[in-house]
Amino acid sequence: MTLDYLLFSNIVDRLLINLLGICVSMYALRIELKKEADPTYRAACDFNSRMSCSKVLTSKYSKGFGIVGVLFGEDHLLNQRNCNLGILFYTVQILLAFLPNPAVCSRLLLCCSIAGGIGSVYLALILFIVLKDVCLVCITTYIINGALMYLNYSLYKNFNMASS
Repeated sequence: MTLDYLLFSNIVDRLLINLLGICVSMYALRIELKKEADPTYRAACDFNSRMSCSKVLTSKYSKGFGIVGVLFGEDHLLNQRNCNLGILFYTVQILLAFLPNPAVCSRLLLCCSIAGGIGSVYLALILFIVLKDVCLVCITTYIINGALMYLNYSLYKNFNMASS
């Protein structure tokens, strides 16, 4: 049984996409830190008032999905920058690929991808409906998460059908 993939192979594609996710998340972190240090900073992806990554990445939704701070307080340990959570998410995706049991690995990867997909849909709704903005960095992460979900589902399906 063959695994679905996008470019090279399922595992190589997952590795490359996760590395891309880490890079995009690190770029988002750079934008946030530069904008906080210098309010006049203009990121490369700031095109106008309706298409501004720095506006989105410094909004109240850029930490803890805009929820954790409300529930537990702005200074709570769980109220982390979304881009830091992204770096952690993509790193965990890479590490899970090295688990010795591929069937368990495929389940965990799929569960993580589903959680990432739910987070992406939530943040996309915030982006387009609440903030009424277009953030290229954000949209890139949504595409990355969608591609990971596809690849991780393929992996899960492969091991699930093989064990049936």
